[in-house]
Amino acid sequence: MPKQIPLDKLQERARQMTRLELMKFVIPDELQTNLTLGVQFDGDFRIFELYVPGERPSDARVVSRARLNIYSGEGQVQVEGLVKKEL
Repeated sequence: MPKQIPLDKLQERARQMTRLELMKFVIPDELQTNLTLGVQFDGDFRIFELYVPGERPSDARVVSRARLNIYSGEGQVQVEGLVKKEL
């Protein structure tokens, strides 16, 4: 079985992927100042979410979700609720 990529390496890869994807979107200042990173463990994947916390966990606003494989480091980023920049 292949060796798992350490969490800190996956987090850095997710950060780079997310940054590139978010460059395509308009991010309001009030979101930028309150972004928080959360990590979820889902089998062979780690999910890194950027979100703005709410008063209750159910009130949190997820901005992006990067899902990476723990063996290959491959993954994808989804952006939610933001407007794409005009070209």
